[in-house]
Formats: sequence, structure tokens, C-alpha cells
Amino acid sequence: RKRVSVHGENADLTYKEFELLQVLVLREGRTVGRDEIIDVLWADSTEERPHERTIDVHVRRLRKKLGEYADIVRTVRGGGYRFDRHADARVVHAPAPSPDAASRKLSAL
Repeated sequence: RKRVSVHGENADLTYKEFELLQVLVLREGRTVGRDEIIDVLWADSTEERPHERTIDVHVRRLRKKLGEYADIVRTVRGGGYRFDRHADARVVHAPAPSPDAASRKLSAL
């Protein structure tokens, strides 16, 4: 099961918020541009391709739900976003495959 927990409590991420975080986690240490995020998150969607500023809204909501761990999602000015591991956050591989490489869950201790 994919989930994000903060201090043992479910962060209640939406599907897109979780998938956004997963895109960044799977590309840890690399800046991921908004276009690439859109390409991954809306790859199989019949929805109209969103404006790249939609990603900023998802990131803002994601950070709010991550609380004190919001800094794991870094903004790279003019470039996009990057996942930076936090000393108190861990990524655990889930047994089920993900549409975007290996599925992982993030939990903050």
C-alpha cells in the first residue's frame, strides 16, 4: 500500500499529491522540471494537459500536509523541484510495482 505518514499519522495525500512525491523520490537528488512531472502524472490521463503552474499548487498542498518535513520537496529556481532526504524521513520500498519505476512509501519518524 502506498502511504505517507508523519509521526505515525496518515498524511491523507490525494492521489496526485502522492504520485508527485513519488516522482520526486524516485529521482532523488535530481531537479525535475514541471513539464517532466506533468508528462509522468498525466501520461495515461484522458484529461487535458494541465498548465505547469498546476504543479506549483500540488507542491504547495503537499508541503502543507508534510508539515515540518515540507523541506524534503525543494524548489529549484527556474528548474523545478527536487526531493532532498531528511534525516528523520525514510523511504521504504513497497512490494508492488509502480507505474513510475519502483513503488516507495515515505514515512517520517
